[in-house]
Parts: sequence; C-alpha cells; structure tokens
Amino acid sequence: MTDSKARVRGADGLRAIACLLVVWHHITQRLNPDQLPTWLKDIHFFGMRGEVGVSLFFVLSGCLLSLPFWEAFLNSAPMPRLRDYAVHRAARIVPAYWFNLIFCTYFALWVFHLHINWNRLLSGLFFINSYHYTTFFPAELNGPLWSIGLEVSCYVLLPIVLFTVFKTSRKFIPAALFMIVWIGLLQFINPWIIRTFMTDDELKGWQYGLTGGAKQWLPYWNVDTFFTQFLLGSLAALCIAWFRATNRKSGYFFDLLSIASLGAAIYVVAKRLDPGTPDNFTHQPYVAPIYAFFMAVALASASNGLLLWKVLDNRFFKYLAKISFSIYLWHMVIITYIERKVATDYVFYGIHSVSRWLQFSGIVIVIAFLIASISWKFFESPILNYARMRTSNFKKT
Repeated sequence: MTDSKARVRGADGLRAIACLLVVWHHITQRLNPDQLPTWLKDIHFFGMRGEVGVSLFFVLSGCLLSLPFWEAFLNSAPMPRLRDYAVHRAARIVPAYWFNLIFCTYFALWVFHLHINWNRLLSGLFFINSYHYTTFFPAELNGPLWSIGLEVSCYVLLPIVLFTVFKTSRKFIPAALFMIVWIGLLQFINPWIIRTFMTDDELKGWQYGLTGGAKQWLPYWNVDTFFTQFLLGSLAALCIAWFRATNRKSGYFFDLLSIASLGAAIYVVAKRLDPGTPDNFTHQPYVAPIYAFFMAVALASASNGLLLWKVLDNRFFKYLAKISFSIYLWHMVIITYIERKVATDYVFYGIHSVSRWLQFSGIVIVIAFLIASISWKFFESPILNYARMRTSNFKKT
C-alpha cells in the first residue's frame, strides 16, 4: 500500500496526544497537590490519569497494523506478506528498544552501582518480560519499558486472529461480527486469568520497588486485556477500510460522533479511573475495554470526518507522532536520573513548589524531545528506510 492509502486521518494527532498523556502522567506524579489552587488541582487530577495514553497506543497500533490487511480483504486484493509485516515491525521496535534497554541496564551499573539483573535483561531482550512479576519491569531506571513486551505479543497474535476471520468471512458484516466474538472471548477468559495467576501478598506493593509494584499489577496487566484493546483498534481499522471500499462520503456527522466518543472517554476516565489500579468492575487497567472502545470509535469516525482530523493532524502533532516512540522510551530515564542525582524531592508527590516542579519537568520534556529527534533522524528513520528497501527488493526477486 502507498503511504497515502495506509495513513489514517487523525491517527497522527491521537498518537501525539497518547505520547503527551504518558509524559504528563509521569511528571504530574512528582507534584504534591495538597497546597495547589483549585484550577491546578484539576490539571493534576487529569495528569494523574494520563496513564490511559498507554491504552490509546495499543488501540492505534491495532488499527494501523491491521488496516492493510482489511483493505486487501474488502477489495479482494492480495494480502500483505507476513514477512514484510514482521520485518517492518522488527525494524520499528527492536533497534531503538534494545539500545534503550541495554543503555539503561549498564547506565544503572556505572552511575548508580546497581547490579545487573540478568533475568530482567534477557526477558526484556526476548520480549517475554511481561509474563512474570520478577521480570515485568526489564530495566530499573525505565519503568515504561514494561509495555513493549505486551505490544510485541499483540503483533504476533494479530495475524492469527485475522487469519481465522479471513477463512470464515467474505464480507464486512460477518468479519465485524467475528472480530466482536474474538473480543468477547478475550473478555470471557480474562477473569479466569486473574483468578488463576493471582500473585501472593508477600512483598507486594509499590513500597517494595518495581518488583513489588509488578506483583500488585499482575495478573491484571495481562496480555489478554491489552490484546482486547489492540483488537478494538483493529475493528476500527475494519470500519475505516469499509468506508474507503464503499466510497463512504465524509461528513460532519463523523466529526460529531468522534467528539462525542472523545467526550465519553474523558468522562469514563474522570469518573472511574483510579490511577495505577484496575477498574472495580472490569478488573482491567485503564478502564479497559470501555475507554479503549470509545477511543476506537473516535479514531474510526474522525478518519471519515471533515474537520476534526485536520485539527488533530497539525504539523507539530505529525512530527511528535514520528518521534513519540523515542519520547516514550527516554523520558523516564531523564526523570529517574533527576530524582536520584539532582533533586531528591522529584519523586512521587515529592515537590510542593509549582515553579520548581515546572523547572524540572520542563527539563525532562526538552531533553526527551531532543533525544527523540536525534534518534529519529540518525537511527530510527535510516533503519526503517533500509527495511522498506529490503522488503521492496524481496518483492522484485
């Protein structure tokens, strides 16, 4: 597929927002809200709930990665080759992630004199860290790396699900129903996973560090719930592909539907989300799958609107979407260095001065942006271009 056909209108803007939400969440954690004015407490309130940016990343990935397959399915065209899919995903994720993981591991050794945890490192390198609490966080200095293993698991599972749909369906409605069945099945299995793999209470909790925190998160933060969010994005992609295949006319109705869905997502987060804990009804993180569903609807509808996608895909957001992966990889490294070497009060609810918090948070944002920009230009983009060239050569031979 050409870039113009593969691109989803509004997706770049939502990816940039997801990135900003995650960074906002992590820097907001450092500010103590007790003495804040009311208006700033409201900003702090939503900042603490910016963790839902992770869920939005999964919805976006599910949508963008499955769209070429759905386009081919609805247009009776040849399917994208799995080898190309695998090469592109590996080129996008593996080099930047491996470099960051190895850097964090040895940086912790050289600067903070922390011993290398080989189980964490090796499980992280092989993307299986997310399946046990002792390895869930593969690097002591960079907690957000936990999600990469789960995302790679979703990359592997997606073609399997799509294969089952393509073998049993020929049109849009049966395919959509089959996807809904898959999502329903995952939701049916999730309570069993939680009951079966529940961790014990010994040294459980964030007061015992990342391992204790992982023990509190698992088994709620499992591959089942994140793959559900991923498939909701894939279902959005099916709708987008159907809009295109049927030449569905764009209209302001879709803008209104997208805005309504975004409003519903914000309302759900404000009313139900308790940061860092599973929802008390679904027992899943980020009010999944409710929040992910609303974001999938917003994504699909915005793509066929007339106005909202133009607002979302502004020039800055489009660039931020390009470098969002590296911002995600590096911002916590900077935060951790500051809290351990520069300002010992730059910890969870540690800073009471807004100006001091703004100073350090600004430093985090600027440095993360610069590192990500350099990484994209000189490291990530060349690797991606090489991978595209190689897959193009494969097709010619």
